[in-house]
Amino acid sequence: MSDDPFDALAQVDDPIAPRPEFAAALRAQLIAELDIDTVAITPRSTTMTTPATSATMKASTPVRTIAVPYLAVDDGVAALAYYGEAFGAVEAMRVVGDDGRVGHAEFTIGGVPFYLADEYPEYGVISPRTAGATTVTMHLTVADVDATYSRAVAAGAQSLSEPADQPHGARHGTLMDPFGHRWMLSQPIETVDTAEYARRMTGSAFTVTDSDPGAASAPGAVSGSTVDGNGRIWAAVNATDAPAMIRFMVDVLGFTEQLVVPGADPGVIEHSQLHWPDGGVVQVASANRPDNPFSEKPVGVQSLYLITDAPTAVYERCVAAAVSVLMPPTSPDYDPTGMVFTVEDHEGNLWSVGTYAGEA
Repeated sequence: MSDDPFDALAQVDDPIAPRPEFAAALRAQLIAELDIDTVAITPRSTTMTTPATSATMKASTPVRTIAVPYLAVDDGVAALAYYGEAFGAVEAMRVVGDDGRVGHAEFTIGGVPFYLADEYPEYGVISPRTAGATTVTMHLTVADVDATYSRAVAAGAQSLSEPADQPHGARHGTLMDPFGHRWMLSQPIETVDTAEYARRMTGSAFTVTDSDPGAASAPGAVSGSTVDGNGRIWAAVNATDAPAMIRFMVDVLGFTEQLVVPGADPGVIEHSQLHWPDGGVVQVASANRPDNPFSEKPVGVQSLYLITDAPTAVYERCVAAAVSVLMPPTSPDYDPTGMVFTVEDHEGNLWSVGTYAGEA
């Protein structure tokens, strides 16, 4: 034993968990100070991580690869407002620093996630305005390219090329937003396979080839794409309030309007085509329309399954919209590394959203 009396008084400082009420108060203060909707805080473990523990965590925690565009702008607050006005962006959260700069923000356009931050030159983050150019173009599929293009330009974008039909089956228009980012707006107008695309490009400066020889016979598969944006089997949903159903499917679930045909009477929808981002179309129309036997089918009895690589984003929108959750997110036996959840819409239809795509 040491003769130093201070050694005898020395004790090991074991970590002490904070009182729950203190942790809750601190979390609320953080949310208020950062001016964000939610803060996800993962409790820290007091156990030292060993190589074996780390390996076990990696093996038991699957990670899905996803690419999210991260925009750097010179005025984050104005940019978020512009994307909402021009493209219908829905902001999910933002983190603002003491200096007023947006350190991080998240929003979606048609269900597609985007991140955004102000310039931080001290970390090498600058906007296209500061750089004087941009080398990346955002490709955004929309239901009405002419209307979206006009709205974006009216809100302050620079027109680079007016919308025009393209040989690959889409109508494109390109613009530069007020913050220096280039956007190519695209509306599918017809299904063109690779062979037809190549025929249309004969005599031009470009040669069209298919990355997957077996995909050339699949209509709608351009350059080896395996996602059919139009769908081959359409689900049909009758609704008592069809406009409200369409808004739910677009604003909450993340569908894109391809076509909406209103009826002669107010609030009546004769036909609509709603495109799911990962492929497929759902048709919504008003129930009990005169001389239409299909509209006489009962409402609120449909059960549909939507495949997506981003189920968490869809679930968060459902929760934010106070949709009835019948089955919270879970990893089913048939998809142990994925997720699925089920909600019920305002008319009683069931919507299951998951990652399982039918693999054996």
